[in-house]
Amino acid sequence: TVKACHILYCMFLNRDFCPRYVVQIGDKVIDYNEDFRLFLATRNPTPFIPPDAISVVTEVNFTTTRAGLRGQLLALTIQQEKPELETEKTRLLQQEEDKKIQLANLEESLLETLATAQGNILENRELIDSLNQTKASSALIQESLLESHRLQASLDQERDAYLPLAESASKMYFVITDLSKINNMYRFSLASFLRLFQRALQAKKEAETTESRIAALEASLKNMVYEYVCRSLFKVDQLMFAMHFVKGMHPELFQENEWDVFIGSIVGEMFKKEEFPSWIDQERHAAVAILKATFPALYQSLCLNDLDLWLSFSQSSHCEQEIPSSIVKKITPFQQLLLVQAVRPDRLQSAMAAFASHALGKCKIFLLHYNLFCILMKHFAEG
Repeated sequence: TVKACHILYCMFLNRDFCPRYVVQIGDKVIDYNEDFRLFLATRNPTPFIPPDAISVVTEVNFTTTRAGLRGQLLALTIQQEKPELETEKTRLLQQEEDKKIQLANLEESLLETLATAQGNILENRELIDSLNQTKASSALIQESLLESHRLQASLDQERDAYLPLAESASKMYFVITDLSKINNMYRFSLASFLRLFQRALQAKKEAETTESRIAALEASLKNMVYEYVCRSLFKVDQLMFAMHFVKGMHPELFQENEWDVFIGSIVGEMFKKEEFPSWIDQERHAAVAILKATFPALYQSLCLNDLDLWLSFSQSSHCEQEIPSSIVKKITPFQQLLLVQAVRPDRLQSAMAAFASHALGKCKIFLLHYNLFCILMKHFAEG
């Protein structure tokens, strides 16, 4: 598209030698109308525009940003929870704009009066009175603007109480938009997310404090978004989404390099041959070596050489539930998952489901049964 646009502006002829304004496209010279406007759209958020085109091309980026979405969600929240704050904020902004227009008009009037004044300015009584009146009016407007700024700051402080909810919801949207990288079918529009957000805001106000209300709204939205997205995924991708959702919404559960090891971004080098406990299968030595090399402190705390400690774990058909209690107290839930991945990958899926279920506060993460009639009736009832 940029190349096509380049053809339109690169061959303008000089007006001094030609009474017409023309543009050359290929080998044809065509009359050019200065009212002509060409609008080009692209999904590329960072299109390349040649340096010589920047002066004649206006770039407008409509891409949704985290900060922009956060502001939009905060406004929706305030409209639902504290509509009087949003009304007052709008009134103050309108008042501020009106005052700025008045101030600009006074300055313009002052300049016009001075420009058209005749004779000695100091002896022009009418002019001096007009200047004094303009000065007084300007001072009053400036004072009104300062008062408006103070009131806006006070309102913003009250509005910011709901900022954590807007921040969490904004993060949630960008987490689910990443799914398109897995499958091009997994695309979710901003409009659909905003409908979910507004539906969550309509929940009954049972909380007594703002903090508890925000926590309840965030939990409700998280549950609604998770179920809404899971209904759109193939069953095989639901566990993947659960883990991705936990990673996006709860980054504090993961320490440095742990997620990279889990997804295979960190691979083992040519380690020297090491001796690992006999209860660990030979084919798992490479994975355990990566775990040991990347997290030496974690590996040491596991005490894998203690056969009696790990006997039940190594023989259990539900090993993710048989990690020794003394070890569980020393490592995080995700580190337990890394251990199962390295030593008992046959139980990795169950361990992932248990980790995601605990992190999301859900008793189950797989949505296996859908009743289409109930889903439609629920959506109709919610409008």
